[in-house]
Amino acid sequence: MGEMKHMVITGAADGIGKALAAAAIDTGYTVTGIDVDAERAQTTQTELGEHLSFIIADLSQSEGLAQVAGQLTGVDVMVHNAGINEVGYFESTDPVGQQQVISLNLQAPLVLTRHLLANEALNEGASLVFVSSLSRYIAYPGASVYAATKDGIAAYARSLAVGYPHLHVMTVYPGPTRTAHARRYSPDNSREDKRMAPADLAGYIMRGIDKRQRIVIPGGVNLTFAALGRWLPALTDRVMRTSLLEKFDKPPG
Repeated sequence: MGEMKHMVITGAADGIGKALAAAAIDTGYTVTGIDVDAERAQTTQTELGEHLSFIIADLSQSEGLAQVAGQLTGVDVMVHNAGINEVGYFESTDPVGQQQVISLNLQAPLVLTRHLLANEALNEGASLVFVSSLSRYIAYPGASVYAATKDGIAAYARSLAVGYPHLHVMTVYPGPTRTAHARRYSPDNSREDKRMAPADLAGYIMRGIDKRQRIVIPGGVNLTFAALGRWLPALTDRVMRTSLLEKFDKPPG
């Protein structure tokens, strides 16, 4: 039996990250999870077993990024999954919260990737996986800064793939997923059962890594919305305005 491959997953204590950690361990990886929530990380580590360990750090802060960067070595797959949101009509949202969205969703993956490359912490032919969003293809009114960070990370990944052809760079574009994160930020959870299960999304990501795909849009529904967003943007704009933005409280005035 050969040496186990090493996957690093940010935001691994819950949701998509936790499901991906479980799938990776089942496939034969040892996993290093990175998360800010120490209590939830401990619960996840207990559930998933000895092939998972955690680094507790806040990746939205420079100190947390430096802490993590100094501990990562021998990485076969790096998954930039951690993300947060700040929702509502733009002028009503908290500017501090919006800056945290930018710091965690966009800045952290760039800084960590730079450290991995500079420290030669990636094994030969390693995979860099960036979890973007279906917002790359359709508007996300009510979550415009989130959408901007996810578009930004997709553009970064595309350029990175060209600049480092010896690496496998993959971008994932999930739609609504059945996680506590989605529940927390959505103004309407009445159709939560229609969202993709995290384990199903993890399966798409693992297959993408195995096949060294460049782009993963998971599932037929998401593929359809991505196509509609490209070819019929006025239609998807109208759908997203009524199904998302208009369900938030309007600002006074």
